[in-house]
Amino acid sequence: MFAERESATAEEISAVTGIPSSAVYRHLTTFVEIGLVHQARTRGRYCAGSLTVQMAENYRREALSQGGVKRRLRRLAADTDELAAFLIARDNDVLCVEAAEGTRVVRCSFSPGLSKPLTFGASAQALLAHLPEDRVARAAAAHGLTPSQVHKLEIDLRRVRGQGFAVSVGQVDPGVWGVSVPVLDRKQNLVGVVSTMAPDFRVRPRHESLVTLTHAAAQDISRLEEYA
Repeated sequence: MFAERESATAEEISAVTGIPSSAVYRHLTTFVEIGLVHQARTRGRYCAGSLTVQMAENYRREALSQGGVKRRLRRLAADTDELAAFLIARDNDVLCVEAAEGTRVVRCSFSPGLSKPLTFGASAQALLAHLPEDRVARAAAAHGLTPSQVHKLEIDLRRVRGQGFAVSVGQVDPGVWGVSVPVLDRKQNLVGVVSTMAPDFRVRPRHESLVTLTHAAAQDISRLEEYA
């Protein structure tokens, strides 16, 4: 069930599976203890646990590697000399699925298997800009955004949709600049985002070049057979 939806209550699980609620709660207790299921930030809801997510990451990483995503990220990292990453939206977080480092090291919060809140930052906003409004509202509520922050986020997302990419500086890691471009399938459904990250001081003279190279990588990944 958690492979088909991001989160669910025990009652929803019972209704879909036909398992009595008492048994569902008993199973959930066991699954939470071993890491297959995690209690979501929203009270009373459950989502895939760390062990399940790691299994999914391993599968996705293998599929992405075979499909050429990792190879394309390595090329992007070589072209920019910076960190390139492929990220997806999971529940109310941004999850880094794959990454490739350039010759110049950058310290940031994104490496394969790590996640950050699906709110601010280039990667989060490039994802949110192509997700339904109710999903955006749910992420904002889960992370406790104030009305003024929600308003700013809505303005930012309109700009991202208009220009086709998101850029941020220091919103996730101090001094780190990032550009993220959505990867869409042939039906224009969101698959994930390609991001380039670098220290802000290295970006200023080549801002446009980094945006262009990241956009080209996202387009190439969109054309891969897995997402055709």
